[in-house]
Amino acid sequence: MASRVVVTGMGVICSIGNNLQEFEINLRDGKSGLKEIQADRFDVSDPYFRSHQGCAIDQELYRRIFDKDVSMLGEISIKAIEEAIATANLDLSKTDPRKIGLCLGTSVGGSYPFMEWIKDKIAGREPNIDLLTYSTPNITSMIARQFGIRGPLSTISTACASGTNSIGRAFDLIRNNRVDYMIAGGVDVFTYLTFSGFNSLFALSKGACRPFDKTRDGLNLGDASAYAILESYESAKRRNAPIYAEVGGYSIVNEAYHATAPHPEGIFARQAMQNALAMAGSTTHDVDYINAHGTATPANDKMEMKAIEALMGEDEVFVSSTKSMIGHSLGAAGSVEFVATALGIYKGFIPPSINVSENIITRENIKLVKEKGIDYPISLALSNSFGFSGNMASVAIKRFN
Repeated sequence: MASRVVVTGMGVICSIGNNLQEFEINLRDGKSGLKEIQADRFDVSDPYFRSHQGCAIDQELYRRIFDKDVSMLGEISIKAIEEAIATANLDLSKTDPRKIGLCLGTSVGGSYPFMEWIKDKIAGREPNIDLLTYSTPNITSMIARQFGIRGPLSTISTACASGTNSIGRAFDLIRNNRVDYMIAGGVDVFTYLTFSGFNSLFALSKGACRPFDKTRDGLNLGDASAYAILESYESAKRRNAPIYAEVGGYSIVNEAYHATAPHPEGIFARQAMQNALAMAGSTTHDVDYINAHGTATPANDKMEMKAIEALMGEDEVFVSSTKSMIGHSLGAAGSVEFVATALGIYKGFIPPSINVSENIITRENIKLVKEKGIDYPISLALSNSFGFSGNMASVAIKRFN
């Protein structure tokens, strides 16, 4: 018999908060995490770059983590996971380590060591970085060793859908009673490689990104590490754990359309949302809020709004993109947005899209929350992640009853 899956703990580090409390305050206030990229991170002075900004984590924290782990991914994940475990009131020492799993989503994780290795090779030096040590599967294993986890480990890299697919993988394992607890989430820290890559695609905004605005011109890259503790309702009830939300359903589809461009009609984005709702036993009438993928690129936002309009019909729904505040954290995007949505459900608020002057939405039943969060008792929300190569994922998150 399938188990109900609940969220009992969460942890986050991103440009607008080094913990869950800071994250909530700044989400509600519509605070932007956008800042100038520091020269000691990488040089963006070349006029080739469309932008000199990103939604970076606190510079002091960045240096502290970087000094311990040049890939960043392991240390920044450990900090977010520690908060998730603490908020779940979970004592791992009293838990069978074979019944705890870990799932990590990342897109281009570990690219900094790779870049340094290439630089050494080009300069004729013998690289002093072991790439195997900083490979993402090895980082997942290192995190598991840190917490004594002996259950299933997964490293998922499905572009910008990685974080959501990590949550989905954990959901499947708990739902099917394969493990007692899953630590699931995503992590990515933008580097010169990712910044240059998105710049070459003309996908970076020249200023602050503006999801669903008529003048949108691209995204802002962001740093993030976000994780959640998932377990069955029976387990949470037995140990009197806090329950932030229930994961009702999840879906991933692939549109097999283009390497970097979405299908312009949003057919498969709509399918992902429909599938997640169906698994949750819900309909569009139940949906109060959609945390959109909302990258602020011309193609994505147009496609996604078509998908939302087709999905919702005449039913009313609130929409926003938290990427307007925290940037696009690539493989971590789905997990940090999952945490934002679950937090909104638990605390009764909808986070906003900021920087919007004239939005592209014309349907009165689809309401864009702008500039400041609003208090609202969300019963059910969808969180979307649509990645390169057609990876389309959506997760249905419910208020726990």
